[in-house]
Amino acid sequence: MSRSMYQRIVAGMGANSIGMAITIGIQLASLPIFLLTWDTSTYGAWLLLSALPAYLAMADVGMVTAAGNRMTMAMGAGDVAMANRVFQSAQMFMLLVCCALALLALPLVLWFPWPAAGTADQRFALMALTAGVLVAFAGGLSEQVFKATHRYALGTLLGNLTRLAEWAGWMLGLVVFGTFSAVAVGGLILRVVGTLLTMAVASDGAHGMRWGLRCATRETVRQMIRPATAFMAFPLANALSFQGVTLLVGAMLGPVAVAVFSTYRTLARTAVQVTAMFSHSLWPEFSRLFGKRSIFELQQLARRSAWLSAAQVLLLSGALFAVAPWILRTWTHGQIPFDAAVFGILMAYATASGLWHVPRVLLMATNRHGGLAVWAVVTGALCVALTALLGQRMGLEGVGVAMLASELLIATVCIGLALRATAEPVGSREVMP
Repeated sequence: MSRSMYQRIVAGMGANSIGMAITIGIQLASLPIFLLTWDTSTYGAWLLLSALPAYLAMADVGMVTAAGNRMTMAMGAGDVAMANRVFQSAQMFMLLVCCALALLALPLVLWFPWPAAGTADQRFALMALTAGVLVAFAGGLSEQVFKATHRYALGTLLGNLTRLAEWAGWMLGLVVFGTFSAVAVGGLILRVVGTLLTMAVASDGAHGMRWGLRCATRETVRQMIRPATAFMAFPLANALSFQGVTLLVGAMLGPVAVAVFSTYRTLARTAVQVTAMFSHSLWPEFSRLFGKRSIFELQQLARRSAWLSAAQVLLLSGALFAVAPWILRTWTHGQIPFDAAVFGILMAYATASGLWHVPRVLLMATNRHGGLAVWAVVTGALCVALTALLGQRMGLEGVGVAMLASELLIATVCIGLALRATAEPVGSREVMP
């Protein structure tokens, strides 16, 4: 690993760490600040309202990520013209998507009988929240430019600061005016300011990538459709293995079991989150080496990173298991007891999840994740089926066994696909038009 690559990876981990700290800070601070101004019922209505536009975040059908990979690979190959063509083609696609969503969402927000948007204040807030999601697409494209031009850490940092600014706008609107629309508009204003600043910084420099549509082509968009849509399989797989399993636990074992299960899983997956920060910092490096056709360097980086990631998750999992009784007693005020058998199985599940993070990022960074996407959905469905079968017989231990079995399967498949992808000769279809 070159010194410059090492520095970029470390800087990326730092930026991701800041992002995690911002997320935790927002989660901890939001509830008390909201409840200083609103009662519980009003806050619940806001949560319902703000959840509705979140579904629009998937409207890019993975195009932003797929385009970012191709841009980074093209820049790695020294093909600036290709990178700019991909960038502007992605802009054309997202502009059409945003216009279509705006034309569709505006009438729905104004006239559809949303349960959480009955008043004019609520509907205006919903419009502002929807606009914020559409503006975020431009921010996502900007972050891909940073990724392609050796500035992943800066782009990640600016994206996280924009998210923090949006939250600060929410809080300002809440404290000063106290209405739904004031909260949403306050966040939207600062989201727009942060996004415009990010766009300006992204295009600054002599890297050759510029905002505009002059170089966009329909053929380039068409070439990105397949890897882009494959990215959509991962949220579906997560919905099956996370929300689907949680719903099954509630239906089979009751709300108390759901509280215990969700708390255990959240704590166990802390080790995975640390591993994810590391593996995502490798993303642009994998794309760049793949675009340069530096397969030997790619193999070396992937292999060493995978071993380092495995060591991280194993050490963190062992430490978490040791301190889990104290954490649960302190965090839940003694309301969630420690069950060594159940938590141990879920800890093993989280460890298995961390073991395939680096191979997963390798496949996604090189747009060779199509096979993994199919297997992710299959194992997600298998996890739900095994949970229904074993949960009835063994309780939460059975649920943990089902999750562990499905995670070991997808980890094995992912590692095999990553080894095959780096062993194959690099073709031109991922980089060239």
